[in-house]
Amino acid sequence: MADYPIANGEQLRAYLRALRKTRGMTQQDLANRLGVTRPRVWKIEQAPGDVTLTNLLSVLTALGVQLTVHDPQDSPQDKAIPTPHGRWE
Repeated sequence: MADYPIANGEQLRAYLRALRKTRGMTQQDLANRLGVTRPRVWKIEQAPGDVTLTNLLSVLTALGVQLTVHDPQDSPQDKAIPTPHGRWE
């Protein structure tokens, strides 16, 4: 399994479209899997940063991939860790 680091919206935009195409899916195929219209899939591919995280996760799941957060730092204990209530410690 390959990892694809994504650092900005433009990379995510290109990745979503390429991933759909490598799966041999049209926008209509993906729309059918998600239960949305084809124009909605087009909009998600054009501006993935404008959709909710929940919707983005649904798209990734429909494409057969998952979101993974990777911390490249060697000592993650030095990082601020979010609490369950959204505050940073």
